[in-house]
Amino acid sequence: MKIAEALVLRADIVKRIQQLRERLRLSALVQDGEEPPENPQELLTELKRLLDQLTLLIQRINRTHLQSALCHVTTMRRLFSLWRGWVRGACA
Repeated sequence: MKIAEALVLRADIVKRIQQLRERLRLSALVQDGEEPPENPQELLTELKRLLDQLTLLIQRINRTHLQSALCHVTTMRRLFSLWRGWVRGACA
């Protein structure tokens, strides 16, 4: 999965979580003797599943960012090493 796809998926999951929280709120605000519009237990189960999915996705995104940053640092070290060798050779 590309990072752009992961970021779009993350935004979608966050939106679905917000909608689910609102549906849970509406199901919790029920008068005595009335039935909730949706089963709160099912909504909670779905919310937990989405939160778990979001957690794993964020971990994967962060891991990708870290690997990219480490790759950049390694490249910068190599460039600095080459530059330092060039400067030493030019000054010798």
